[in-house]
Amino acid sequence: MPARCCVPGCKENYKGQPKVSIFRFPRDPDLRKKWIMAIHRKNFQPTKASRVCELHFAACDIERVSEIYDERTGRKVTAVLQHPRLACSAVPGKIGPPAAER
Repeated sequence: MPARCCVPGCKENYKGQPKVSIFRFPRDPDLRKKWIMAIHRKNFQPTKASRVCELHFAACDIERVSEIYDERTGRKVTAVLQHPRLACSAVPGKIGPPAAER
């Protein structure tokens, strides 16, 4: 069973709801604090199991493709990531009504 989003009111990845990518809270203390403040949950302290779904991030903060430069051929090689990842400084920003109401 996929993990669920800890943002209040968000029902993504619940039974009967669309499956979306989720992200762990960052280890960096300053960035982690920004995430906690963005979520707006009273006295919330994330655990190892706490996650935030992709619907609470800007599309430009989510990396779905990886690119590298192949020195042998001189070409850029692009691959779709199996598991999307967040940009290093991404902070949840679309916190508010559940996704169904957006």
